[in-house]
Amino acid sequence: MNTPAAGRFRLTPMRPRSPHEQGRTASTLELVFDLVFVVAVSNASSNLHHAIAEGHLADGLAHYGIVFFGIWWA
Repeated sequence: MNTPAAGRFRLTPMRPRSPHEQGRTASTLELVFDLVFVVAVSNASSNLHHAIAEGHLADGLAHYGIVFFGIWWA
């Protein structure tokens, strides 16, 4: 009854790929993550541009900084 969770669900830890691997290319998951990151930063930058255009520089920079930190942390 007292089996560890890894044994019960047969979970295996993810292993990183070696950057020195011959013929290494980006996986589909890596490409999707990069695309989502670019779109999120682009959206935040667009909102910053609109805030600056409306004369709300301080609010725009504060919101952009908070959102960008959250995106970067992910």
